[in-house]
Amino acid sequence: MPFATAHTVSLHGAVGHLIDVQSDVSPGQVGVTMVGRADTMINEARDRCRMAIVNSHLDWPATRRITILLSPADLLKRGTHFDLAMSH
Repeated sequence: MPFATAHTVSLHGAVGHLIDVQSDVSPGQVGVTMVGRADTMINEARDRCRMAIVNSHLDWPATRRITILLSPADLLKRGTHFDLAMSH
C-alpha cells in the first residue's frame, strides 16, 4: 500500500533535526496510531488534525485505520509544529 511522506523540523535547543512524517490509510480497525517516540502534545494532534480537516470541509477517513510514523524514532518529538505535516 502506498503512503504519504512530509518533512518537518524538530528543534532541540538551537539544533534542528529533519523529521519524516509518513501517513498510511489502510483497511483495518478504525483509529489513529502514532509511532515514533511522540510526547503527549503530539498524541493530542490526532484530534486537532481531525477537527481541522473536517472544518475545512474535507473528508476524514472515518472507516479506515490511520498510522502516522515520525522518524527517526530515536529522537523525542514534542510541540505542536508537527500538526501540519501530519494533516497532509
